[in-house]
Amino acid sequence: MFLPFVFIRNHSCPFVFLRTGYNAPMRYGPNRDRLSVLTAVIVLAYALTRFLSGAEGLSASPWPLSVLVAALISTGADALIRSHPRFRGGQTIVHWIVPGVMALGLGAALEQLPDGPLWWLGLAVSAFALIAVLVAEYVVVEETDPNRTAAAWLLGGLVYALALMLFWLAQTADSEALAAGVTGLAALALAWRLFVLGRVAPGRAAVAAGVVGLVSAQAVWLASYWPVLASGAALLSLLPFYLSAGLLQQHLRGHLTGRVWLEYGAVGVVALALILAFGLA
Repeated sequence: MFLPFVFIRNHSCPFVFLRTGYNAPMRYGPNRDRLSVLTAVIVLAYALTRFLSGAEGLSASPWPLSVLVAALISTGADALIRSHPRFRGGQTIVHWIVPGVMALGLGAALEQLPDGPLWWLGLAVSAFALIAVLVAEYVVVEETDPNRTAAAWLLGGLVYALALMLFWLAQTADSEALAAGVTGLAALALAWRLFVLGRVAPGRAAVAAGVVGLVSAQAVWLASYWPVLASGAALLSLLPFYLSAGLLQQHLRGHLTGRVWLEYGAVGVVALALILAFGLA
């Protein structure tokens, strides 16, 4: 006997597939009311940031306000993860990283859009993207969730996209040393999230992520002195991040073989040649 679909409304609103005599995997989804409130907070926070940064006589800097939005998103992520029925306690900080950094990036992007329909469209897309990331973070809590692989791929791809965005922003900073230090810390956090997504123990992942952060900080500092465009410098900084994170991840999994070294080396040489060919100032 097969019951095709059973919906149970509780704190997590899981969608549960049941079959007699078979322990089918369970799909969990976050509470819709909680997500609705969080969406409203995100939209309100971005709108308030736009108003305060553009209001005549206030001249508020958008960065402190963007940091506040990121803090709100991180708080929402914490509450969402803790509401998961299979959450086993402990720290949730690793789930804050991608939503928080993404909130900062989207805030910077919204700041560049002109007032009008385009900005409101950007606001809607930003809110939807952040909610999608929060749902992905919720899904990866349960190792046996059938949707975990797709959610982990989404978050992993966002790690590299956010790293590229941070490396590009670093090239616009006034102080190379400060930009390198801040970007290195952000790269450390993103690499830590990437390693934990790959089922590496948080402690080992943090040590390896520290190496990636150090490499990234050096790359950002060196790229700022190269005669390349800002986009080229960002890609030059992303390449060591990608190579170091990928090689360390293979090492932590016990898969670092000569073939893996050869593959990453080939990718690095080709990517470097392309960046230098098209990114020179």
